[in-house]
Amino acid sequence: MIVRTPFAILAALAAAPAIAADHPLSFTADGSSRWYEFYTGSFAQLDKGYGGDPALDGFFRIGAEADPFAPSVFEPAGEGVDVFPHEQAFGNVGTISFTGSGNGTFAITAVTLDLAPHVTAEHGVLGTGYRTTVSNPVGTITFAGGAVTDIRLEAAISFELDANYIPSMGWLPYDGTLAIAGNRFDIFVDDDYPFAHGSLRYVWDLTGSVDGVGTGADPIFASGFD
Repeated sequence: MIVRTPFAILAALAAAPAIAADHPLSFTADGSSRWYEFYTGSFAQLDKGYGGDPALDGFFRIGAEADPFAPSVFEPAGEGVDVFPHEQAFGNVGTISFTGSGNGTFAITAVTLDLAPHVTAEHGVLGTGYRTTVSNPVGTITFAGGAVTDIRLEAAISFELDANYIPSMGWLPYDGTLAIAGNRFDIFVDDDYPFAHGSLRYVWDLTGSVDGVGTGADPIFASGFD
C-alpha cells in the first residue's frame, strides 16, 4: 500500500495538467446599440422602430444629426430594414475559453464570437455578410458557487465583410475593440476602405449585458459600461 504524505499530495497536484474549459456567452444588447454605413449616410438603432414598426431598426440619416454617435433627430432614410433581427437577444453569441475548474479566477485563453446573425450588414451597399474574429484576449473569468460572478476582458475584434465578388477586394477586415467589465460588454468597430469614389466606412457601436454573470446590484459591477 502506498501512503501519500502531504508533500507528496501537493507535488501530485502541482504536476496535474490544467483543465481547459469553455463557457458559453449570450448577450442582451442595449436599445441604444447602433450600426452605421457612412457610404450611404445611414444608421440603425436597435430600439428605434422605423415608421411605427418596432421590428425595423432604420435606416436614419446620419447627416441630420449634430453628433451621429449621440443621435436625437432620427430622420428616416430610405425604406425600413431589420438590422437587429433578434432585437436585444444575442443568444449563443460565442464562448470564452479558459484554463481551470471549480471556483476561482482563471485566465482567459481564447474568445469566439459570431455577431453576424444578430447585427446584419446585408442591407449595406455591399449586400453581403461578415465573419467575426476575436484575437489577443487578456483577462479573467471568475466562478463562485458554480456560477460566473465576474468577467474582465480586453481583446481585439475584427468583422470581415465578404467582398469576394468584387475583383481585388476579397475579405475586408474592420478592426476594433471588445471589452467586458463585470456583466457589461462593449464592442466598438470603426473602420473604412476606399470604394467607388468614396469611403466604405462601417461602424458597430454595441453595448449591453452578459447574460448570467452576477447581478447588476453587486458593487463589483459599478465600473461597468453605461
